[in-house]
Amino acid sequence: MSGSRGGEGGGWERRLLLAFAALSLTSLFADMAYEGARSVVGPYLRVLQAGLVVAGAVSVGDLVAYSARFLGGVLAGRVGGPRGLWALIFAGYTVNLVAVPLLALAGHWWEAFTLVIIERLGKGLRTAPRDVVLAEVSRGAPRGLVFSLHEAADQLGAVAGSVLVALVLASGHGYRAAFALLALPAAGALASLAAAYRLYPEPREALRRPEGVRGRLGRGVLAASIAGGLGMAALVHWAQASYRLSSWTGAAEVAGLYALAMVVDGVVAVPVGLLYDRLPGAALALGPMLSGAATLLLLQAAPPAAFAVLWGSAMAVYESAYRAHIASTAAVGERGRAYAALYGSMGLGWALGNIAMALLPPGVTALLVAACASGGAAAALAAGASRRGQ
Repeated sequence: MSGSRGGEGGGWERRLLLAFAALSLTSLFADMAYEGARSVVGPYLRVLQAGLVVAGAVSVGDLVAYSARFLGGVLAGRVGGPRGLWALIFAGYTVNLVAVPLLALAGHWWEAFTLVIIERLGKGLRTAPRDVVLAEVSRGAPRGLVFSLHEAADQLGAVAGSVLVALVLASGHGYRAAFALLALPAAGALASLAAAYRLYPEPREALRRPEGVRGRLGRGVLAASIAGGLGMAALVHWAQASYRLSSWTGAAEVAGLYALAMVVDGVVAVPVGLLYDRLPGAALALGPMLSGAATLLLLQAAPPAAFAVLWGSAMAVYESAYRAHIASTAAVGERGRAYAALYGSMGLGWALGNIAMALLPPGVTALLVAACASGGAAAALAAGASRRGQ
């Protein structure tokens, strides 16, 4: 690739590499904080007397997050210069991370539910602007590899956070102590983000709309957005999954299963990224297929570990191949809107799909999941074909 598509430059400059490393460290600490909390949000809601529908409705938080990703993506292309872009990123991370330790103070399920929504709002607001910066600092390097390495750092933090929570719960200190302890990695994330800003304070190229670009996102972006939306509609949200799992296993074990899913996510991300660099359609199609398989396993009460492996593998595809696809196919200056389209579709699909899973009978849910997974895989293959044609 060349020009404004994914392969700018002839090598990875040292300054860009350091900025990428700082952003990856930021994600590691941030995931340690909020993924540690999310690993047990379902059982925590059960303790606070919430019902299954409430646990399923936590997926609305991800609709909020993906809607905020959409908003963040739109704003990333409209803010007045690099400082505005970084301001979005800092604001999102701050809201995202401060909400986590506040869960320790929740006295009722609706308070915990509200904090989860606020945490998702902050995460969503900063994701697309951060990915715009990642796409720029990764110029000269293979997109699939770069975004998969960033995802691997994410999941290393997620594993550490969920293991930490599991250890705290197993030691008998309870949910509140676990949430309060997560304030430490939250602070580390904000410190690493400040270092990334100092290393790369002016991502001007990422905000520039090149000549000849008229606001069209292209078939590759649109097809990937459809594939992501359908694929996520087929994937059970962890809040609902953990709620279901907690009916036959303990809270510490549920946190351990989440840690397993995050390990798998981090391990699978790199080969998926490498696969995307060679066979983009096949890599993208894995997302919906793995989503459907994971949810169907859970509905059949299959071994929890098998479900966790498939669930983590599906997330690895969305967080590596799909993000790399936008960086590779969207023109410089349009990446913010392209990420907005992808994330908006994924969030809508995840919310609607999980609400349906909580309300519909198991048989109907299984049919819906299979249909969404099949449609998503077909759209993903179309997205990959459009990239080969560029």
